[in-house]
Amino acid sequence: MIKFLRVRTALSQAMWLVMRACSQVFFRRKLIPHAEGLEHLPRSGPVLIAARHFHYFYDGYVLMRTVPRRLHTIVALDWLQSRGLRLLIEFACSLPDWPIILRDERFSEHEEDKPWAYRQVEARRYLRQMMRAAMRILRSGGILVMFPEGYPNIDPHPTPKPDLDAFLPFRPGFIKLAELVERDGKTRVAIIPAGFSYTPKGDKRWHATVRFGDALFRSDFASTEQLLQAVEEQVHALSSTVPPSLSAHTLEEAPPS
Repeated sequence: MIKFLRVRTALSQAMWLVMRACSQVFFRRKLIPHAEGLEHLPRSGPVLIAARHFHYFYDGYVLMRTVPRRLHTIVALDWLQSRGLRLLIEFACSLPDWPIILRDERFSEHEEDKPWAYRQVEARRYLRQMMRAAMRILRSGGILVMFPEGYPNIDPHPTPKPDLDAFLPFRPGFIKLAELVERDGKTRVAIIPAGFSYTPKGDKRWHATVRFGDALFRSDFASTEQLLQAVEEQVHALSSTVPPSLSAHTLEEAPPS
């Protein structure tokens, strides 16, 4: 088991380096990423980034370009219609060790006469697998990225967000996950709020800024509800659309991986 985990970690690290290198080539003509508040990210130890979800793809791209540590991102795949594509994408997610989740409410929107890659009865099994993987990642000192809103503003698939300024209420799952991880009596998870703001740069380019806030800890709050409110308020504030400050980390200034 220990040998398997070592091999998995090595593979995940190798894939992370490949993806990070490829990200320096792709989408450079479509996106100018910046980061602020990188000093709030711990250099080591378990970190759970609770981020706004604005763009279905670019959010992850910006995080990959700007965060110097290896990231593990929880990915929702309930939108897939092809079983063949399901196998391919699940395999791709397994390489960098990205947990998969199915949003249970999405199955009520599926049209019966159309093929879908997943069945509703599978959602609970994927939830258990995601929780086990997420707990393993955090207890081993990794960084996990979660989007508590559940849906982005810009998505090729249906999203409940009505416009580009909309936010959805944060789901408490990320805090419950941190609570479960800390039950071992040894792990303390730093929850980092992260906001995204996108502004047009020309006709076909975005100026994307991710801002990180101070670390929050479950033990510093009296209840899950208080921590949830604090994280949500910070993410809203960090997502305000303002020009990047002179201290913002650009592509060239971001710390090396």
